[in-house]
Amino acid sequence: MRIAFTFFFCLIISFGFAQSFDLKIITNTPSTVILFSGKDSTVKIAQNETIFKADHRIYRLKLSAAGYVDLYTSDFEIRKDTIIFLSLIPKKNNLENVVVVSRKPLITQDDDKTIVDAEPLTQSSTNAFEVLEKTPGAVVDQDGNVYLNSATPATVQINGKEIKLSAADIASLLKSLPANSVQKIEVLRTPSAKYDAGTSGGIINIVLKKGIKLGTNGSVNAGYFQGKYHTATTGFNLNKSNNNVQSYISYQYTNKRNFEQLNSDRFIRRDTSVINQQSYTTYPAFNHYLSAGFNNEWTNKFSFGYDLRLSVNQNRSFAENDVLLSKQQTVITNSGSFSDIQNKGNNIYIGNSLSTKYKIDTTGSEWTSSLDYNFNNYGNDQSYGINFSDTARVRVAGNGDISNRKHILNLQSDLVYKIKTGYTFETGIKFVNSFSANNAEYTVQRGNNLPVRDSFQTNKFTYKEGIYSAYVQVSKTFAGITVKPGVRLEHTNIKGHQLFPADSRLGIKRTDLFPYVYLRREIVKLFGFKLTGNLIYRRSITRPFYEALNPYPKFIDQYLFDIGNPDLKPQFTTNYEFNIMADQFPVFSVGINETKNIFTNVTYQDEVTKIAYRTYDNLGRNKELYLRFVGGIPPGKKYFFYAGAQHNYNHFTGLYQNVPFDYARGSWTFFMYHNFKATPTFNITMNGFMRLRGFQNFYELQPFGALHMSFNKSILQKKANIILSVNDILKTNVVDFSIDQAGIFANGTRFNDTRRIGLTFRYNFGIKPKEEKKNNFDAPAE
Repeated sequence: MRIAFTFFFCLIISFGFAQSFDLKIITNTPSTVILFSGKDSTVKIAQNETIFKADHRIYRLKLSAAGYVDLYTSDFEIRKDTIIFLSLIPKKNNLENVVVVSRKPLITQDDDKTIVDAEPLTQSSTNAFEVLEKTPGAVVDQDGNVYLNSATPATVQINGKEIKLSAADIASLLKSLPANSVQKIEVLRTPSAKYDAGTSGGIINIVLKKGIKLGTNGSVNAGYFQGKYHTATTGFNLNKSNNNVQSYISYQYTNKRNFEQLNSDRFIRRDTSVINQQSYTTYPAFNHYLSAGFNNEWTNKFSFGYDLRLSVNQNRSFAENDVLLSKQQTVITNSGSFSDIQNKGNNIYIGNSLSTKYKIDTTGSEWTSSLDYNFNNYGNDQSYGINFSDTARVRVAGNGDISNRKHILNLQSDLVYKIKTGYTFETGIKFVNSFSANNAEYTVQRGNNLPVRDSFQTNKFTYKEGIYSAYVQVSKTFAGITVKPGVRLEHTNIKGHQLFPADSRLGIKRTDLFPYVYLRREIVKLFGFKLTGNLIYRRSITRPFYEALNPYPKFIDQYLFDIGNPDLKPQFTTNYEFNIMADQFPVFSVGINETKNIFTNVTYQDEVTKIAYRTYDNLGRNKELYLRFVGGIPPGKKYFFYAGAQHNYNHFTGLYQNVPFDYARGSWTFFMYHNFKATPTFNITMNGFMRLRGFQNFYELQPFGALHMSFNKSILQKKANIILSVNDILKTNVVDFSIDQAGIFANGTRFNDTRRIGLTFRYNFGIKPKEEKKNNFDAPAE
């Protein structure tokens, strides 16, 4: 594979120089299209679709047709093949204001980045986490991990910055963000050298809305969703544009309640006994979310901005846990217990971002920099009680006071410089420092005795992580083939210090080089679509994170603990991927991931105490083959849809609990999205997924999925929307799992409150500046 890749790379760079871009314009009626560029202009009569040949120049458009209002655009730049959807409005008497609407495609491709328009997904979602769950091609498990094209979870970012929290904490944060705060989702399955190397599973970047240039405008919203329990939310956002300054403020309040039910049987092989567990947990929570910021276009070339995000979350959980321990050969019960666990948590998240942009020229050369500071303060008061059916054993009660503070400082500067000969040069530096301080104080009380310090669970731990990186990459088109090689240098410095129950230290200090190569070429035109192929080679790293390294045990129930492994080592992944796109829409992908020293979540069991430990361990190697197919009808008319399938085949070899293992499994994931515009004011959407023979951390999963629908009606002259949504209509988002590995054999069912029906009302208001009342349409560059 490596030899073939090297040969292909050397072959294509031997071609001569050539560069050409297509500008496709799709209209709702046969029209006259005039494309202006400086003093030149080109006129074409379009039958709903027109293709121009373009280069790096600045353009503007005029679109006209008999019986319709002429449409003009402002200047826009063509850097790559582009599709623009334009709609003309019929002429009417006494026409004063004209609003031109262009239907954006749900999915577009920008080199190695897939961009998903979040607006259709937010209509049937209550928070940003649900928007993420409905992102096409992404699979989100019940623990908050996101999977794109491999068994390694993707890195979740907000506005291009990694949050440096655990999957569960990120899921909690996203659930506190309102759905309509999300502008788009960027999916990078194989990120370039510009992005962190610690993203073996790819990147999911959630881009939040900011102020827009539409004068003074905003919206108010309220929603209510009912499953077994309810969720209610209300909020507003306000945008203001004054000359060169755009500012915004947004607030959302959410009162939600959820539940999770877990039923499992875990077998002890040595004495052939079984632990039957039935757990039911409710999660009430209250959240306040505030975002605000501004952007100042100081000059035509220089701008700067500031963004603030504040989330205050009060969450509770109440768990009831029945455990029955018995022999398999008899119905005689050895022992049983009933426990109740209560958590009272408070979480404050503050995100600050200061950014600058300097436009070097009009071809797209620019220098951007940002300074980010994020603070997360988590506190939890946990209490539990365990009653045993065996009268010889006394009641055990405990209490834990847990606090964790995390500070993250991120400094980043990137330069993009376009040379007249057609080369694009990119370079940048990034410094990320994070510090965590964890303090967990536990007491335990047995029977009528006085509470004493629980040395088993009490823990004090500090963690520092510094990642310092620099990258360079160059792109150029030769004979219609775009070549973009790059390399990233990263230095990792991780230090952990456990203060109690024992004074111990851990650390990782290393410097690594990560190459990247991207190749792209137009293949053929088929049925009016231009097929383009690209080939990607990438090396990446997955570093152990704080929770995976921290050796203190976290109490789940009397037979289950979470515990970290301070001896974990990083894993390295080499990725090869080939993609085919039809008019910038990804339709086919095939790839191979080769991972060495893989670490993953595993479950070990003490056969004497019957206690299971969920931890992380380096197991060996994994080779993964994946295929992805997507097709459908493009947007532009009343109905469009996409549907896709992804197959993953993983082969693991190594040691599991010091026993050699050879494990292989294939799984399928199917996903789809439908949109039907029944009338100009009534829209219906349906989306869903299904996963067959899935697996997660060596747990084999039975088929599960979800189907969602929403009905969107515009009223009050399209200023307001009433949205009826139904999530998990068939109640199929239920996970049946089993595991059969060295020392562990278990099966069970896990589900939560996913089937919900909801009603949302949104009202948009605004006053546009005078210059915006013209019949203008800013044609997108992508």
